[in-house]
Amino acid sequence: MTPRQAAAPVLAAPMTSAASSLAGWAAVVLAGGAGTRMHSAVPKALHPVAGVPMLRLVCDLLRTVGCTQIVVVSGDAPEAMSAVAGSHVRVVTQDAPRGTAHAALAAREVVGNSGPVLLIHADMPLLTIRTLLEMAGRHLAAPSSLTFLTAYVPDPKGYNRVERRNGKVHGIIAEADLSPAMRGSPEVNAGMYAVEAAWLWRALPVLTPNSSGELALGDLIGIAVQGDGVEAYQVAEAVEVQPVKDRVDLARAERILRDRVRERLMLDGVTLVDPATTYVDASVEVASDTTLLPGTTLVGTTRIASGCRIGPNAVITDSTVGIGSSIGASTIEQSVIGERVWIGPYCHLRHGAVIGNEAELGNYVEVKESTIGARTKVNHFSYIGDTTIGADVNIGAGTITANYDGVAKHRTVIGADAFIGSDTVLVAPVEVGAGARTAAGAVVTHDVPPGVTVKGVPARTHTRTSEGGRQA
Repeated sequence: MTPRQAAAPVLAAPMTSAASSLAGWAAVVLAGGAGTRMHSAVPKALHPVAGVPMLRLVCDLLRTVGCTQIVVVSGDAPEAMSAVAGSHVRVVTQDAPRGTAHAALAAREVVGNSGPVLLIHADMPLLTIRTLLEMAGRHLAAPSSLTFLTAYVPDPKGYNRVERRNGKVHGIIAEADLSPAMRGSPEVNAGMYAVEAAWLWRALPVLTPNSSGELALGDLIGIAVQGDGVEAYQVAEAVEVQPVKDRVDLARAERILRDRVRERLMLDGVTLVDPATTYVDASVEVASDTTLLPGTTLVGTTRIASGCRIGPNAVITDSTVGIGSSIGASTIEQSVIGERVWIGPYCHLRHGAVIGNEAELGNYVEVKESTIGARTKVNHFSYIGDTTIGADVNIGAGTITANYDGVAKHRTVIGADAFIGSDTVLVAPVEVGAGARTAAGAVVTHDVPPGVTVKGVPARTHTRTSEGGRQA
């Protein structure tokens, strides 16, 4: 597998009426909302859903459909927004929060005066490629000035309603202004708009503040109705456009997106023995013929190759696992695992662990900032830190690399074909040569030459003797 920053969104194929891509489009992502109902110091757009910040999910979706230009309008955290949004995304700052239309104006200089523009909110992490392409296709095929997204929701409370006359959009009515007859109307404004740039920049300055003193993008619909008209595109699944306003919404979006991820994996040939207890971030990639057992959690940029067996109760974060490897109940972080490796149960691989092909790590082994060579075995109760181990080495039970002297960390090097006896302590910095051996319980404080056996505390060279007491 080729590592990528994030996996492609999960969705159905677009309808024939959809645009083939959004090439030539600019997208303006409104991410400046304070998100006061989140009760958080973190901007709302940066809260993760299925392990990926909402802003990143939206920007990745826009990249996937081929948007030529993506502009994020930030509030008071432009640096954080820029770090999350990814490459080829411009971040501009709204000088003062005066509503969604005022935020869109902040992108004017970057977007320019020509071409179609998509206005989208960062708190809509469940949008799909199909919806974007079909809405764009509807806009390009219609003579109207503006196309906007609508949805039919079972409980429209909290939404502004779409007013129609003879089937055509006549305007948007704020919830506070609804007549009794309109209160039950299920068609709502979902808050995504497609317009031509030149028309947008002419219309925005004409808007007047609402009762809260804000300029609202929804008021563009009234202007368009008086001009060339409005086109409405109804989303197929209303759940796509439910915004995340608080942590209840966040949990709901998390469940839906994780369900999509699990479904995608299974359709792509991955076995999930118990999908309900398997958690996979949207940014993770798993190849076919791999089995994920109950309790498995795959996080961040993790990549699992084909033919692996993961779990039960394994947690793997930002790591790569090679073909045919098996990982039992273990925790793995920022590590690279080769092919046909056996790990667990109850191992802990910390950042910087590199495990060679066909190596074996057994019960209660911890590895940190270390390279373990091909076919090497560390089968029981060991700590391997700041160490380089060659191929075909046997590490006995209870072996410890004493890498810290109270001030600094030091490295241990173990050559190929070495044999490290049970309960050996390797006091770094130290090197054990190729083919060397340590006896059980040895405390190695000095380098061991290749092919030499050491024993004792501190370890000294061991010379074998014959039964008569003479050196053999």
